[in-house]
Formats: sequence, C-alpha cells, structure tokens
Amino acid sequence: MTYELDKERFGEFVSKLRKEQGMTQKELAERLFVSDKAVSKWERGQSLPDITMLNPLAEALGVTSAELLNCGRLEESEKIDASQVDELVEKAISLSDEKERLRQLTNTKGIFIYLICVVIGVIGAILCNFVYLESINTVIWTFEGLFAVFGAYFMFFVKERLPEYYDSNKISLYGHGAFRMNLPGISLNNRNWPYIVTSARTGHLLGMAVTPFLFLLAFWLLPPHIVDKWIKLLFLIAAVGFIVVPIYAAARKHK
Repeated sequence: MTYELDKERFGEFVSKLRKEQGMTQKELAERLFVSDKAVSKWERGQSLPDITMLNPLAEALGVTSAELLNCGRLEESEKIDASQVDELVEKAISLSDEKERLRQLTNTKGIFIYLICVVIGVIGAILCNFVYLESINTVIWTFEGLFAVFGAYFMFFVKERLPEYYDSNKISLYGHGAFRMNLPGISLNNRNWPYIVTSARTGHLLGMAVTPFLFLLAFWLLPPHIVDKWIKLLFLIAAVGFIVVPIYAAARKHK
C-alpha cells in the first residue's frame, strides 16, 4: 500500500503552526532560507517542501518531523507502531518524489529554452562568418562555446541548495566537481544562492543568444580593423554585462 502526503492537510497544518508561533510567511521563509512564495505555496497546498527541509521546518514550527508528516500533533502517550512508521516513511519519500517530478518538469522546459538559445547563438555566429575576419570568427566561436558549456552547467547540474555551513560562515567560493566560482566581497548562503543561480542561467543563455548579433551590429557601425583589434575586450564587456553584474546585483540584494 502506498501512502501519499495530503498537500492540503499539510499546508493547513503548517499555516496553523506558523500562526501559533506568531510568525508571518516572510519570517518563516527567512528562518528556512527560502522565499515567502515557497511558504505560501506550501500553505495553499500547491507544492511540498524538499525532504531536506523537513527537520528545519519542524524545528521552526515547534513540532517533530513525524507530526509534520502526520499533519497533526501526536500525544506523548501515543505509540507509533511499525505500520505507522512505514506510513510516515512512505510520506517522507513522497516529498522527495514530488520534488523530483517538479525538477524533471523544470528540466524539460530548461532543455527547450537552452536549445533555442543554442540555435539562435549558432545562427548568429554563422552570420558573423560572412562578415568577420577568420581571427575574429575563432574568438566568437570560442566564447559561444564557453557560454554554452557554463550555461548548460547552471541549467542542469548546479546544486539548488548550499550546504548548511555556508549559512553560518562567510564563504565566497563555490565548488562542485571541476567547477569553481569565486565572488570576492560576497558571502554565499541559501538566501542569495537561488537568485545567483537564476542570474547565472539567464546571463549565460542571453550571452550565448545575443552576443553574436551585438558583434554584427558593431561590424556595421565600426571599421573592421577596430572590431578586430578590440573584439576580445568587447566580449569580456559582454560577459561582464550579461553575467557578472547581474550575479553581484542579485547576491547583494538578497544577502
């Protein structure tokens, strides 16, 4: 027998407990390092938190994880038998399954958006082949490849949540496998990380799709020898404008 966690009952219970604690949705969200929109969706029964949020959420609301999964308080005199334990475990698993289904849906949309940007960027780079010198085209394809690789990483492989030690220490370096990102002057944590990831995704995809056309425009406005001389600098300016500036802006806004 499979047990499903009732979203509406879960949301009502979370809402009730939050109000008992005298917290607003925003205050609860800040304690959990999530957005107030996420809390609102939980309470309206539109989504469920990630299984990793279960213990922090229970602690913030003054109940046990078992009570959260049960969508109701348990009296101390009540004993949980083996079948009840199995049921609660199944409900916990359903939280993970729900998150995975949402992730798969997001990835499907993400793949579609990513491929569209790749196609637009390739078309732009091919058009550049007809008007630019060979040395310039090499630079364009190199930067397009970098935008595509790092864009794919942020779209499909980056971790959505940082380890808890980021929230209690000032850390500006993020590492995941061979990938390294250092943001001097920024303390990474689970308050600003979702916005940093979103900015990085958007910036890399826009950079990949738009940059070749910006250089077509530059070719029409400037003499070819000027474009040839300054193309690497122009690409760096584009990368800063599309990626670095939005990331720093998002990190500081949500610090």
